[in-house]
Amino acid sequence: MSGTILFFIRVSLAAVWLYNGLWLKVIELDPHHLEIVRSVFGNGGIEPVFILRLIGSCESLLALGIASGLFYRFVSYFQITVILLMNLIGSISGGAISHPFGLVISNLPTIMCAMVVANYGPGAYSLTLNLGYRRHE
Repeated sequence: MSGTILFFIRVSLAAVWLYNGLWLKVIELDPHHLEIVRSVFGNGGIEPVFILRLIGSCESLLALGIASGLFYRFVSYFQITVILLMNLIGSISGGAISHPFGLVISNLPTIMCAMVVANYGPGAYSLTLNLGYRRHE
């Protein structure tokens, strides 16, 4: 698979996480996401707005990790796990998600893109770490 295509898949994945995290949970505070957080955490003593912003901040950091291309396999499987866990928790607690099956279906393209990056690598323009190892020549 072309390195440029993999790069654009990575950028698309990062954009999804950045929009859902930074815009919908940190800046805009989407009412639907806030309702889901309230249904999951109820009266747990922590303000739902704080929890929503914390989740959004973590999703924004995940977007940066995806965009960097570092640890691409771990980051890809981690985001798949996060998507599945968030869908599961949101679906079984409180009923704020009215169509859980539809939510899973709508997340399949994101999951499949993450699988492509996990299997084929980060593609072009990814960061690399120089850990100071020398090759023996």
